[in-house]
Amino acid sequence: MLEKNKGLSYTIEDEAEWSIVHLVGDLNMFSAPDLRAALVKKFEAGTKNFIFDLTDLSFVDSSGIGILVSFVSLTKRTEGAKVILCGLNPQIRNIFEVTRLMSVFVVVDTLDDAKAAMA
Repeated sequence: MLEKNKGLSYTIEDEAEWSIVHLVGDLNMFSAPDLRAALVKKFEAGTKNFIFDLTDLSFVDSSGIGILVSFVSLTKRTEGAKVILCGLNPQIRNIFEVTRLMSVFVVVDTLDDAKAAMA
């Protein structure tokens, strides 16, 4: 499913054991609420494992980070649920490092690495 909203487009691709969320553009205070609603809906429908591919994400603000943090907190309350981030560009990686969020998330370099870590 491809959704476009306020500078962000995303697809959620279902695989056997997880969903891959591809984010493109800007994850900000305008686009974050719609993404969160889609993620929660997917989670409540039974998907417990998520890979966020941030390769094409060009910008994230505090609202976008807040959505990711709240979503990972939601999944941590469910046994066996897992969230992995991959493809962080240097700017976004720096934001996660400065805010000390690298310890909150499982972060790997590539989508293939994320799939291997999910298995």
